[in-house]
Amino acid sequence: MSWILGFIGALLGALVADESRMFFGFLAGAGLGALFGALLRLRSRLGQLEQQMAALRGQTAAATAQARPAPAAMPEAEASSTGTRPEVDAPAVSPGPGPTSTAPIETTPAPAPASGVRQPPPIPGQPGPAAARAVAATAPAPRVEAPAEPAEPDPLTRAVLAAKAWLFEGNVPVKLGVLVLMFGVAAGIKYAADAGWLVVPIELRLAGIAAAAIALLIWGLRNAAERPAFGLSLQGGAIGILLLVVFAAFRRYEVLAAMPAFAMVVILVAGASVLAVKQDAPALAVLGFIGGYLAPVLLSTGTGNHVALFSYYAVLNAAVFAIAWKKPWRALNLVGFVFTFAIGGVWGAKYYRPELFATVEPFLVLFFLFYVAIPVLYALAGRRRNGKVDGTLLFGTPLLAFPMQVGLLEGDRFGLATSAVVVAAIFAGLALWATRNARLRDLAQSAAGMGVVFATLAIPLALNARWTSAAWALQGLGMVWLGLRQGRRLTRWSGLVLLVLACGAWVVSLVDWNLGSSFDRADRFVINGHAMNLGLLALGWLGASFFYMRAGASRVLQILLFLVGLGFWVLLGVREIAVNLSPQFDALYYAGFCLLTAALAAALRKPMVWPRLSWPVAASVVMLLPLSLFSQDHYDTTLFDWPLLLWWPLLAGALLTLRALRAPRSFGLILAHLAWLSTVAMAGGITLVRVLGDREGLADGWLLPAVLAPLAVLFVLAWKRPDIGGWPVAGEFPRWRSAWLAMAGFGLAMGWLFGHFLAGDSSPLPWLPVLNPLELFLLLGLVTAAQFLRSHSDVHRLGWLAWAGAALFTLSMGVLRACHQLADLPWSADLLGETLAQASLTVAWCVAGVTVWILGSRRGDRALWWLGAGLLGVVLLKLLVVDRQFVGNIAGIVSFVVVGLLLIVVGRIAPTPPRSE
Repeated sequence: MSWILGFIGALLGALVADESRMFFGFLAGAGLGALFGALLRLRSRLGQLEQQMAALRGQTAAATAQARPAPAAMPEAEASSTGTRPEVDAPAVSPGPGPTSTAPIETTPAPAPASGVRQPPPIPGQPGPAAARAVAATAPAPRVEAPAEPAEPDPLTRAVLAAKAWLFEGNVPVKLGVLVLMFGVAAGIKYAADAGWLVVPIELRLAGIAAAAIALLIWGLRNAAERPAFGLSLQGGAIGILLLVVFAAFRRYEVLAAMPAFAMVVILVAGASVLAVKQDAPALAVLGFIGGYLAPVLLSTGTGNHVALFSYYAVLNAAVFAIAWKKPWRALNLVGFVFTFAIGGVWGAKYYRPELFATVEPFLVLFFLFYVAIPVLYALAGRRRNGKVDGTLLFGTPLLAFPMQVGLLEGDRFGLATSAVVVAAIFAGLALWATRNARLRDLAQSAAGMGVVFATLAIPLALNARWTSAAWALQGLGMVWLGLRQGRRLTRWSGLVLLVLACGAWVVSLVDWNLGSSFDRADRFVINGHAMNLGLLALGWLGASFFYMRAGASRVLQILLFLVGLGFWVLLGVREIAVNLSPQFDALYYAGFCLLTAALAAALRKPMVWPRLSWPVAASVVMLLPLSLFSQDHYDTTLFDWPLLLWWPLLAGALLTLRALRAPRSFGLILAHLAWLSTVAMAGGITLVRVLGDREGLADGWLLPAVLAPLAVLFVLAWKRPDIGGWPVAGEFPRWRSAWLAMAGFGLAMGWLFGHFLAGDSSPLPWLPVLNPLELFLLLGLVTAAQFLRSHSDVHRLGWLAWAGAALFTLSMGVLRACHQLADLPWSADLLGETLAQASLTVAWCVAGVTVWILGSRRGDRALWWLGAGLLGVVLLKLLVVDRQFVGNIAGIVSFVVVGLLLIVVGRIAPTPPRSE
């Protein structure tokens, strides 16, 4: 086996190595293969030895079991006294060359006769006691179980054994030959490719692919009768391959000219259509027509004639129309519709010029008539009693063709109005004709609706795009209402499409009127065309959302319509404020618009039974928070100055609107009320800081309490008097009172923490320890926190432990602040390097520790006593580590002396911890 693996390794090494190292690769591969073969041989030998050892162990165990003596029989007296009946099993089969089977023999000896008891005579045919004892004495030893079989080999061993079995069992030379042949063929192909022998001209390759596709097509035709799905799939795939071959030959490799390629595509499309109609296969027709519509695009050289392009599309659409006369294949109709108007629209946007109107307009009219007539054929071909209407084509055709007509006429309003009247007349005539056939009832109603739409649009189209937008918005709203009321899906969807088109017409009106100047040129406030247009758009979308809500249809559409309508309403307010009002106080004006929105929504929410109106109420109140901050962006203005003084009635009015969110209950009430409280707290705090700091000249020790004062007041009211703090929604306020307390408490806690790092100047008043505004505020925070903890259960006293740490921190920062104010030391990190500051901290911590120690002892509170003891331990450690370097000056000496005296005092008053209960 080693020489075989060595040969394979030598071959692999020679193939892998490059030409300069081929001999080395040959030797290295041979050596590695031989070593691997030796390893496999050793592994196999080891497995055989393990099996032989297991067999020897089994034979030894069997021999030992046979040599073991049989157990002696129980004496008769003992058997009689115990009443047992010994049982002897038949001997088990010893491991031997042949299997044997022996049935077990069970004997039941009679008990020994007792004194004075007469034994019954033996039963004939059964052994007596002597025979039983003889059988028990001569019985062989019990059977010994055979040793367990060796464990299964590991996965690696199994894989190696499987590979070895495949490679070295059976016809080994043939298998080796196949492997060598594979390597040889691979090497030969590589050499031929490197030498360029495999290069085939692209013409032959494309011809070969086309020949294979034609063979596939023929095979599909032959299988279509017996296996239609299989045969049609083959035909479709073959036609697709042929179309790709033609495209690649023209575009990628340039072996076909434009006209031959185009002719081939037309032939393929026509053939696919014939096969589709003959075999009743719409999928095949769709595939062929997709290729036909894409052919001019894929084969275009950029110099084509638009008349030829549209004439070709006219022929294709005529074919679609002819097929629609016979087959109701809606997918094919949609393919023609989409490709015709999509490619035509792209061409028009890129290449159309006014002088081309005479050659383009007839094709647009022809395509319009094609795809208005095809839905009629589709309805007539239907099998239902009431013919099914293809709404996509019936409504989509005029809605796509008419904007193209707008682009062709380029602002000719009279021409647009005339076009609208013509379209309305076509649909009206179609409706009158369809009313004569009972099966076309839906078609008649749909055509009548479109006729009404275009007749209505004729007048605004004769004016400008702005009024077109307004008319479409109102018309769309009416069609949505009518469709929902009569349960007609096509009508309401047409109304939704009109609403979308109304938005597009509004954009067009901006472009016509100059998009930049429309937001820059002042108009009469609210009383102008833009405001009225936006108002009607908002009315249309919001009204459609309301009608959907009343009908209980499509919650997703309700939300979408509502959001779009609300967006137009917001755009109306933003534009009017930006264009007509002073930008200096625009935040105040936007806040007024928010209040107007909230008031209207709050007033209409309950009478209209429209819960979704809570959204603009909540959103308007939430927006007051950033707007109030933007209003005070100028440092010389406060909410006590005109016109920002109007903020206070605005906030009061916004608070009153929240009452409308109580019934039916809205989740927005929580968000809105929390936002209102935050707005009052932040706006009031900034105003107080501006007044006290910028105008009264108070120092920073006053400013932090001032900025947090409104928040603190609202916190206390919500905590102690929720009926006042939650007005006018006090009945609902308990639902989110905890959230507000948490928010306000977090804000106050952050402000309290920040206050420790302020110098705390109290100008114009002199600075006094403790009796200065900043430290009074900090102490008030500690008192409030203590009262809060006292009103809540704290089993593990973790809250009080945190409070004690905060109190120690306040004490430490107050001592450092006193050193800064009274000893004129710098208020920076360098302050900690001053002897006076360190000595003051030591004394303050020692006093605090002694106080806590004594309180714990007097109250019998071991936890409090241990807290004081721990603090005194920290003081002693500080003396040894920090304060010992200051012993040479008065401050260091004083710290040591004071700490010593205090420890003496506490040792006299409470030397030991209080007894635990």
